[in-house]
Amino acid sequence: MPHSSGGGSSHGGSHGSSRSRSKPADMRFGRRYYPGAKRFRYFRNGTEEYYYSERPYTLKDAKKAKTKSFFSGLLSAIMGIFFAFAGLLGIPHKVKTNYDTEILIRDTAQVLSTAEEMEMSDAFSAFLDKTGVMPAFYTINPAEKQGKSLESYAYDLYVNTFDDEKHWLVVYCGNAGSWEWEGMIGDDCGSMIKEDLENELTKRLQRNLENDPQHVAAGVIDAFNTVRANAGKFSFKGLDGYALTLLFGALCLYAAVKKFSGALKTDPAADPRINSELWPETKSTPEPEPKPADEPQPAPESASHPQIIKCDHCGAEFNPGDRTDCPYCGASLESWE
Repeated sequence: MPHSSGGGSSHGGSHGSSRSRSKPADMRFGRRYYPGAKRFRYFRNGTEEYYYSERPYTLKDAKKAKTKSFFSGLLSAIMGIFFAFAGLLGIPHKVKTNYDTEILIRDTAQVLSTAEEMEMSDAFSAFLDKTGVMPAFYTINPAEKQGKSLESYAYDLYVNTFDDEKHWLVVYCGNAGSWEWEGMIGDDCGSMIKEDLENELTKRLQRNLENDPQHVAAGVIDAFNTVRANAGKFSFKGLDGYALTLLFGALCLYAAVKKFSGALKTDPAADPRINSELWPETKSTPEPEPKPADEPQPAPESASHPQIIKCDHCGAEFNPGDRTDCPYCGASLESWE
């Protein structure tokens, strides 16, 4: 069904198109440290590599990785097909003119001269040749709306006049003193007339009518000529998005092929991480056997004498310095050395 492409009035401002559009990392075997992880070393093609994990990598993990890679490739393929198809549909192309392309200009409000109607007819023909979309222009008196909004009136006029979705109807109501207008465009025009072009005509025509309300025809012709000149071109506001969508789809398909190819060639049992080792390697060293309680525990030696010794008689610990006996019990050091 047709939809509003925008409109405006003599009270200032314009409204744009009403078309609506629907516009956890697994670090278990990662290359970065995380709390609780240990570093494991393995060799791939003779090159030393590492991963961080709480446990060693196993054959079961390698099989899971292959399955994950396969389904990741499947998801990339689905996304690639979707975005590539959307991008192809978004590339502008001329609307097929397999419909009644009679030029309709009805001036009930009598705001056009005969010469202006002829000039407008020529502009509409040129627009049709470039885009495949047939413009139509109607002027009405306010009483003809019968209490309806102009948007509602334009919609009814479209569906009752055309049996296709390939016309772009503009309805002008009023006169130079008080006026309003509304655009109504068929959905099949979207292959060439994107939303940014609908908005461009809305802004251009509204500005033309505000600047020179006496020359309605000139304003309409200029607006359609501007859109015709830009139709089919790429712009950052509109059509570039479809090109980027197509490019993104192609990249997704490329990634899918790479992932599928890698998954098919992968042998989980040959994954070098299975043979990894904890690194740095920690070797347990036997703890020295504790000496009997009755045997004195020598303290680390300094350059001249021990720092701390334990009396074999009373058990007191002290720095002997130059002493030859225990300062607590008086036992001679020589007697228990």
